[in-house]
Amino acid sequence: MNSNHQRSIMFIFIVIFFGAVGGSILSQFIGALFPAGVVKDFFLTSMSIGWGGNPDNWVNLLVVRFKTGFFVDISVVSVLGMSMSWYFLRYFK
Repeated sequence: MNSNHQRSIMFIFIVIFFGAVGGSILSQFIGALFPAGVVKDFFLTSMSIGWGGNPDNWVNLLVVRFKTGFFVDISVVSVLGMSMSWYFLRYFK
């Protein structure tokens, strides 16, 4: 690959997304591996970011009414997965 080759933004987002998915899978593995305690809580505690959690988030178009929502759960392990995927993205330039 040529060193002047620019990657598309979509490719970068896909790599970061799969890093987050890999981090989530690793998070489930850590949850099964570690006993209950502070270390397990640190790795598995996540924060939900998104919209649509309220019961009153209906979009009313008078003929059709529907709900919207999208949430992303971010944990320490998913951030590690995204960081590793970013590193591999930079490494295989």
